[in-house]
Amino acid sequence: MQPQELYEFVSASVVPVVLISACGLLCLAFYNRLASIVSRLRAFQRERLQEQEKYARDRLAYGLDAAALHRHRQLLEMLEVQTLRVSRRANLIRLTLLCLLGTIACLTVCSLAMGLCTVWPVAGYVALPLFVLGASLLLAAVLLAMVEMKAALEPVKLESQFVSRLSHEMEQVDQQVCGEYPV
Repeated sequence: MQPQELYEFVSASVVPVVLISACGLLCLAFYNRLASIVSRLRAFQRERLQEQEKYARDRLAYGLDAAALHRHRQLLEMLEVQTLRVSRRANLIRLTLLCLLGTIACLTVCSLAMGLCTVWPVAGYVALPLFVLGASLLLAAVLLAMVEMKAALEPVKLESQFVSRLSHEMEQVDQQVCGEYPV
C-alpha cells in the first residue's frame, strides 16, 4: 500500500470516528443516568414496602382512624404512580442507549468500509447506507433523550403536589379540631 493510499484510508475513516467518540461520551452520561434512575426505583420500592409494613403494624396495634388510613393509601398510590413514571423514563434511557450503541456499531463498520474503499471501491456501497443508518440512530437517540428530559421533573412535581395537598388536608383537620375544642 502506497503512502497516499494510507493517507486516504485514514482520512476517509475520520468523520465516523469523531461521531463514535461523541456517542461514547453520550453513552457514558446515559449509563450514569440510568444507574441513578435504577437506584431511585429501588428506593421507591423500599419506601412502598416500609409504608405497607407501617400501615399493617399501625392498623393491628392501634386501629387506624379513617384519616390515617386515607393518608397511608394516598402515599402508597403516589409511590406507585412515581414508580411507573420513573420506570417509563428508565425505558426511554434504555432505548436511547440502544440507539447510541447501534450508532457506534454502524459507524464503526462504516469507518472500516470507507477505509477499505480506497483499495476496494465496492466497499463504498456498504459505507454510505451504514453512515445514513448510524446518523438516523443518532437522531433517534437525541429525540428519545429529549422526551426523557421532558419527563425528568414529573416525579418531583407529583411528589410536591402530593405533599402540598397532604399538608393542606392536615391544616383543615387542625382547624376543625381547634374549632371543636377552643384553646
